[in-house]
Amino acid sequence: MTHRIRVAGLVRRAEEFLLIKQQDRFGRLHWSLPGGRLEPSDVDMYRGAEREVLEETGLRVHAGALRYIYEYSTTDLFALTLIIECHLAEDEDPAAIHLNNTMEDDNIHDVAWWHISNIQSGGEDIGRTFKNLLFWENLEKPELVIHLGRLVD
Repeated sequence: MTHRIRVAGLVRRAEEFLLIKQQDRFGRLHWSLPGGRLEPSDVDMYRGAEREVLEETGLRVHAGALRYIYEYSTTDLFALTLIIECHLAEDEDPAAIHLNNTMEDDNIHDVAWWHISNIQSGGEDIGRTFKNLLFWENLEKPELVIHLGRLVD
């Protein structure tokens, strides 16, 4: 079984979240937080989250606190995802999102700011993180690190 550590950036401005539209390994498209595998070149999980957000959205961010953790498991993979709150760099234009830094195997099709109400009313194309009640119950509690559970495919 392969073990993997993933990092994701929780980038928020007022009532909007920065999301990517990505194709998963089953071919399904869904909107989720920008993120991916922690790379050997990343000094720590915070720099990894900053790198992933930049690669997948074109925006420079500064990582803050670790907010959420969840486990993902299949027959051949166990992944631990660390969701880190990130803030736009001071001089970064939130409208300057782009996919110019993505690689073909990232399978990312779009990047956009989503209003909270649209995420909460979203259907199948919204990632599992946003369907987890613990995520929403603890969104305004930055002093906590919440385990969102274990997802099994």
